[in-house]
Amino acid sequence: MSDFVYKGEDFDDKVRKQVEFYFSDSNLQTDKFLWRIFEANDGWVELKTLLTFGRMRQYRPEERVIEALKKSDKLMLSADGASIKRKDPLKDFNELRNIRKRNSVHVEGFPAKLSQDDLEEFFEKKIAPKLPKEKSVASIRRIRTKAKKEFFGTIDVEFKTQEDADYFIKELKICYPQGVLDENSEVEQKDELKKMSLLAFQELKEGGKRFGVNEVTKRRNSFNDSKGGSKQRKTSVDKKQKNNNGSSSDSGVHSAAISEAAEDKQQEDNSDEAKESKESKDSSESAKSNEDKE
Repeated sequence: MSDFVYKGEDFDDKVRKQVEFYFSDSNLQTDKFLWRIFEANDGWVELKTLLTFGRMRQYRPEERVIEALKKSDKLMLSADGASIKRKDPLKDFNELRNIRKRNSVHVEGFPAKLSQDDLEEFFEKKIAPKLPKEKSVASIRRIRTKAKKEFFGTIDVEFKTQEDADYFIKELKICYPQGVLDENSEVEQKDELKKMSLLAFQELKEGGKRFGVNEVTKRRNSFNDSKGGSKQRKTSVDKKQKNNNGSSSDSGVHSAAISEAAEDKQQEDNSDEAKESKESKDSSESAKSNEDKE
């Protein structure tokens, strides 16, 4: 257990916010560890289990956590205070999944050094007050590499309504750390955060395309469009090398192109982790199967 104990005046608010998120429509069914417990125990989860989650370890002693949760209007404690569950029943699994997808926005361009807390603070203070419907977001999921679990500046943010999600995409110009930019803000286009609906992003990915245009993408698209695609290009390069050198080895240009395509594919694969949040990681780590919750 971490030695750090949170002593801020907003202790109760932070405890309620975190545990309510664990049981929220946005998170519960995406957190495999917590969902298994929820289903197996008629919705009840032992408080001692929640207190092992990474983002809950700072909240001690347990008695104070219990007192904070008693004031929640979304959760209920058992008579002995040992277990907790959500008050409202969950909607249908597929309905909630469709809502999450419809209300989610894919955003690229954040500094890779940002923590989950940094992103939550940014949206809470700089973005949420500008939204037309709800003045808060449902969840923020950091996308990380599969190999080293490293955040690379890409997130999926779920809004509480589709109206807020559409407004964020179409009406707001966003930059970090400034937040929402006005028409007179002088910021280079490359510094603006790139954003589109998660559904649109998934369609691009399934079509083999990348969101945004960078130098690698430009070269890759040019390479694939030339002479019918990369496979045909490879054949022509191989033949040329054979004719010139009596060898079938790839040229330097071809090797570079294949490397760039592989790099793009790796980045696409990384986006598959968008389904899991940081809190899911906390859950999974606490049970030796905890994975990603950011």
